[in-house]
Amino acid sequence: MKRIIVPIDFSSYSDFALLSALKIAQKANSSITCVNVVSSLLDWNSLSNEQKAKNIEILDLEAEAKDKLKAFVLEHKLHTVPVETIVEIGVPQHVILEVAQKHKADLIVIGAYGAGYQEGKFIGSTIQHVLRNADCPVMAVKKILSGNDLRKMVFASMFNEDSRPAFTKMKAVLKDFHTSVHFLFVNTPSHFVNSDIAESRMDAYAKGFEDLVIHKHVYCHTEPENGIVEFAKTRKIGFIGIASGNRKGMSTYQVGVTDTVLYKSDIAVLSIKIE
Repeated sequence: MKRIIVPIDFSSYSDFALLSALKIAQKANSSITCVNVVSSLLDWNSLSNEQKAKNIEILDLEAEAKDKLKAFVLEHKLHTVPVETIVEIGVPQHVILEVAQKHKADLIVIGAYGAGYQEGKFIGSTIQHVLRNADCPVMAVKKILSGNDLRKMVFASMFNEDSRPAFTKMKAVLKDFHTSVHFLFVNTPSHFVNSDIAESRMDAYAKGFEDLVIHKHVYCHTEPENGIVEFAKTRKIGFIGIASGNRKGMSTYQVGVTDTVLYKSDIAVLSIKIE
């Protein structure tokens, strides 16, 4: 893993994201790009220099953000991790994805909430958009990840083939973390599957991933989201992995559960979209 993108809005959650990214970068020998976005609906990059010069307020905000972002980064112990800073102008959720694509990011580490967060509020539209649309894995955090947190992940899925490419993308990150993976099939009354069938699905899914340490579990609960969180807490799992995105007529694990699990727990969520 070479490049980690960390969106920074100067909230406590972006601080958690940077500190977590530094821990990951040390472990994976990666560099970090911190990006702050000055919010604007203008298509800034398509404007001429003359047109940009007329937007004094935005230019002032950009200059202020550059100084503030550099100071923010320097407040942290970087432990020899290469960290660069970028300030862009535009719609934050779009700019974050554009920066990740431009820099060929291997991972985005993002705070679960942003500036202006209120207690009890559901996760915001920016992180939801990033979770659903990033081409690389996204790690969403509510607290600082430790080295121990990176050692164990539960991957919750129905283990159908359409999510397999997403898990394959996730694998590169897991290899760098040296993570042991716990496959989790949550059985609910409304979508009950015989345990033997669930286990056979996990066995088939694990083929080709023999270079990962994989444990398999079938867990019964009334709701998939609460079942995932309960299992992770009971087993002291460091982070939760979910393939999210395209429904394709399959389980709710692929749409909505990512956001809900992140909302219901302080455990970090590693997500990758299903193409």
